[in-house]
Amino acid sequence: MTIRPLVAADVAVLAPAIARRPLLVRYRRDAAALARDLGDALARGDGLLVADDGAGACGLAWFLPRGTLALGGYLRLIAVAPGREGAGVGAALLTAFERAVAAESRHAFLLVSDFNAEAQRFYERHGYRRVGTVPRLVLPDADELLYWKQLA
Repeated sequence: MTIRPLVAADVAVLAPAIARRPLLVRYRRDAAALARDLGDALARGDGLLVADDGAGACGLAWFLPRGTLALGGYLRLIAVAPGREGAGVGAALLTAFERAVAAESRHAFLLVSDFNAEAQRFYERHGYRRVGTVPRLVLPDADELLYWKQLA
């Protein structure tokens, strides 16, 4: 598996697959909306990385390399295509995100929905600490948990 920058052709492959993830369904990001979001992010120059298993794109990380709290990078989304869970795709994308951010900052931040216990465990296993809560930031029935990691 390789991690590489996302290109426009990846959006057509990843958006429909990732939009099926329960988290994105709950946040009402269907394939068309996600494709628009990723296209806009690509045009802005946001950080966009793809995991490619040789058969094509199977996951992505979308991030801002700097600016969060004037201190560090922010991971907007990390998502693995259905059926690819547990194969190290997410961990590889997270490591690549951290490397990209570490070039400019010593801090990485992300938000996790309070109902997403699996993601909370994933980030905690990778050294992230829960440092706060933002009530009802996106959904009226969910809080977002702020996680932070100091990068080497």
